[in-house]
This record gives sequence, C-alpha cells and structure tokens, in this order.
Amino acid sequence: MTNTSLLAQLEEQAIQAAKNQNWEAAVNVNRQLIEENAEDIQAFIRLGVAQVQLGQVDDAKHSFTQALELDKTNQLAKKHLQKLENNQTITLSALPADEEFIEEPGKTKTVELHRLAGKEQLENLSVGQVCELRSKNRFISVEVNKTYIGSLPEDLSARLTKLMKGGNEYVCYIRSVSPTNCTCTVFIKEVKRSPEQEFVNSFPVSKNSLSALNEMYADDNYTFEIEDIPLQIVETDTDEERTAGDAFPIDEGEHQEEGPEDNEPDSNDNEG
Repeated sequence: MTNTSLLAQLEEQAIQAAKNQNWEAAVNVNRQLIEENAEDIQAFIRLGVAQVQLGQVDDAKHSFTQALELDKTNQLAKKHLQKLENNQTITLSALPADEEFIEEPGKTKTVELHRLAGKEQLENLSVGQVCELRSKNRFISVEVNKTYIGSLPEDLSARLTKLMKGGNEYVCYIRSVSPTNCTCTVFIKEVKRSPEQEFVNSFPVSKNSLSALNEMYADDNYTFEIEDIPLQIVETDTDEERTAGDAFPIDEGEHQEEGPEDNEPDSNDNEG
C-alpha cells in the first residue's frame, strides 16, 4: 500500500470513528496519521477534539497548540484552544444525533464539491458540520458559517435552484473532507417538498421523474432530457464551454450581470 493510500484509509477511519463517537479509536487513528505525516493539521485538530471528549484536557491543549504551530491562522484550532483555556465546553457543530447519512432514493445525494476554496478553509471543516446552500446565477454556493467552501456542479445547481424556488427545502452537511487531496463531499437531504412538486424527485434517476419535471415547467423554454442529468462537468470556465446554462436557459427577465458574489475561487482556473 502506498503512503498516499494509507493516509487516505487512516483519514477515513478517523472520520468514521468521530462520527460514531468512538473517541478512543479516534485518538489512536489520528495519532497514526500524525506518525505518518507530522504536518497533518486536521489530524491534530481531530485528535484534540477526541481528547476533549475523553476528558484529556491537557493533551487536547497540546494537540491544538501543535496545529497552531503548523498554521498560526487556523481559526478552528484557535477557537478550541481559547475555549479550553477559558474553561469553556467545546461543542461540536455537527450532524444532529438523530440524523445519519442514510440514503433515500430521490431525496438524498452525496455530492463532490467543485470550485473548492483554499486548503486553509478546508482544514477548518469537520464531518457533520451544517452547510448553507445559496443560489447564485450559475451555481449553488456551499457555505459554512458564512464562509465559502465550494459549489455544487452546475447541472445539479440548476435543478435544485428550480426546486427551491418552487418551495422545496434542503439540509446539507459535510460528509467527508481531505485538505491533503483537495476534496470535499457534502450530503444533501430534501426535508420539505412543496405540493406543486409532489411527484418530482429532487435527485431523479428515471425517465418518469424527468417527465414529471417537464410537465411542471411546461411554460419554460427548455425540456429536461435524460442525457442532461448529469451534464459533463467542465474543468475550467470559458465562453466556449457547454455549461448548465446551455441546457437550462434563463428567461430574459431573469438575466443579470454576474457580480463579485458569483466569482468564487475556482481551483481549476489556473490549470492548463
């Protein structure tokens, strides 16, 4: 097994241990990660959180301090360390106890984010954190504590924007994050479906679902086709590319110039 594969496997085990609140296992696995990579900031933070849950406050302070020595600007480590020094309780902004990453066909979806924020932002994330979905002109921005972390693919953004405008509501959580590999996935769950969209799955996989959506938007200037879901995701953002806007035209009345809020960081823009 290569070192990269081992790190990825250990990171997944550490995340799973935290999700299951198996704090002793979380301590052991994160220590293994640190032995393999002494500059793994997230491993130090996860280790500190697990140590807090086990009542090992002094050890936790040391772990958060180690994280800050590697990155003096890491806000999550700063916040946890400050709370410990002030004898405050660390509460995890995570998936509610009665929630799980349970897949429900048509109602849930695990999505890998695009246009990722920088490594510093990813290092401040943890599994189970609540995310906010914000509709932009061409994509849905995913934010944690009002900080941009990435965006949904354009085809899914276009679909969910329509459904949210129609009255649907969704919750979103961090499902996995790896600053080392520059990846982040989120778990999206439909929590409310408007009566007008009763027969429309949020994440369709069948032609029947597509037909229902076409009937609902019969007055719009486009038709959903099976090959449109999903569209090919492009690597960069140029005028020559086929974007979700080509498949889902916007009415003239909805057009507006893209402002600064839509120009979120795109890690792919600088690639060849």
